[in-house]
Amino acid sequence: MARKSEELLEMLGGRKKLSPMEMEFMKFIWEHPDGISSEEIYEHFPQARGTKSTVLYNISQKGYVEKRQEGLHHFYTSLVTRADYERALVRQQFVEMMGCNSLERLVAAFCGKESLTEKQKEKVEELLKEMEKDAEGGEPVDPAVGAE
Repeated sequence: MARKSEELLEMLGGRKKLSPMEMEFMKFIWEHPDGISSEEIYEHFPQARGTKSTVLYNISQKGYVEKRQEGLHHFYTSLVTRADYERALVRQQFVEMMGCNSLERLVAAFCGKESLTEKQKEKVEELLKEMEKDAEGGEPVDPAVGAE
């Protein structure tokens, strides 16, 4: 069985889940949407320089940040928003707990049912579309994604 941090997040294109330490680094990077230098990151965390370099390498390899070099410094810019990462985690947890990966089956299971009627499915889709319109700055979520 894969370690918890090596679980794949299907909603994020199969990226590996962040370890707790990687998550702390990502939280700091997310606070700097225009990017941040490795030196600023090194100054913020107490771990040994080699450990910090390894964490930054790992999150780069997992596809969460873009690393570019300018002179002697590396700059890190997030490729995945914090909201998208957290959404993927929640979805993965529901899939693991409920044993299903479609929204319809998830809602049905949450309500103690095997499945939804066509009318109920339509209401769920309408609610999702309404919530997407109300969301600020986020891209609309396709309710068909993950449906079986």
